[in-house]
Amino acid sequence: MGAEERVTPPEFEAEARGLLDAIARARRKVEGLPGVLDGTLDRFRDRIDRLLRESEVDTYRQIRIFQRDLDTIAADLAKVAKEKRLAPKHVLVLDAALRKAKKRDFYGARKQWHKLDDVAAQAAEVRRLNDAYREAYREVDSHVRMLRSDSERLAAVPMPPASPEEAHAFDADIDAYNAAAENAYLDFLSRAPGYRALPILLEAAERSGVGIPAPPRGSDPEPLLSLLSSTDPAHEALRMRSFYGLLELPGYSDAKLTHLMGDARAIRGALDAAWPWLRAVRDMERRSLRIEWSDDAALLRTRMPALAGFLGKIAPDHEAKARAEAFASLLSSGRFETLQAAARLYGRTGQDAVRRWKGELEPQIAEMRADALALAETLKKFPEPDRVKAGQLA
Repeated sequence: MGAEERVTPPEFEAEARGLLDAIARARRKVEGLPGVLDGTLDRFRDRIDRLLRESEVDTYRQIRIFQRDLDTIAADLAKVAKEKRLAPKHVLVLDAALRKAKKRDFYGARKQWHKLDDVAAQAAEVRRLNDAYREAYREVDSHVRMLRSDSERLAAVPMPPASPEEAHAFDADIDAYNAAAENAYLDFLSRAPGYRALPILLEAAERSGVGIPAPPRGSDPEPLLSLLSSTDPAHEALRMRSFYGLLELPGYSDAKLTHLMGDARAIRGALDAAWPWLRAVRDMERRSLRIEWSDDAALLRTRMPALAGFLGKIAPDHEAKARAEAFASLLSSGRFETLQAAARLYGRTGQDAVRRWKGELEPQIAEMRADALALAETLKKFPEPDRVKAGQLA
């Protein structure tokens, strides 16, 4: 039963009544014949049928096995007949088929076997109707459980603290801030001269919690900062190189470094000492200033003012600074947590939360509960499939 299909109590009641009437009519035809409804007759027919289909025996050993199997079926048939678990006329037909098969008269045995086709078909019809009733009953029972489960799940969806439009705008604002902050930061790393860029990066890494990695153990940016702060005209080219420009210098030869920037040995030593930190900053360049809507608000209250201050230093006229300040204001007012909770709820429950906000969920839950109750009451009017199979149709 698909989720879009709706079973109504009158439809199921009409179908179930029709099936029960059909089962009663089909059972009356064979009810007085033992072994028909419980499958005993079918099991003997299947054994004989399989034996006849495998009757192509040639060697003495195969004939012995064939005769043994015939004797086994005949013994079982005699036991069932003695216990009166099969109708005498059916026992006679099966016994005649076995005797003809023993004489290697397979055509005669098959002819005897086919005399029970009608009663076997009647038993199969009863089983088919029983299966149809079981399927219909279980579909409705499953639909009732599904309605109850879905109604309970929907009832547990809380009212969002903000509208879907506000939550969507909140997500869009975070994405816009991340894009703007990344552009401003990458532009700063590629354009700002090293004498200005590295002190700002080091200060942000050590104090503000912006997200720029601090110098790892074993690295020392101070020699490089000393060179960049030097007023020696020979170091002017080094001072004016951007952060990315500094990362290119280890690939220069000593002769080129000396020709362009002065003492190659001092420059290379300073770069080597600072290199682990420079590489860490480069590796985190696209993630350092990012925030996520799922970040802890208490941590963001400390981080967002720092981000706004850092962006004010590296790109005072960029939109990223204004967006960071807007988020800092949301955090200080408590509105950030409200929008964050709404975004989390809409992301987790999807359209269910949207319908809860619009007031459409309560009528749907009431309708589902009413449908489940009506179907459950209808099911109580009919016997369970196992009882129907046992002949208890009322």
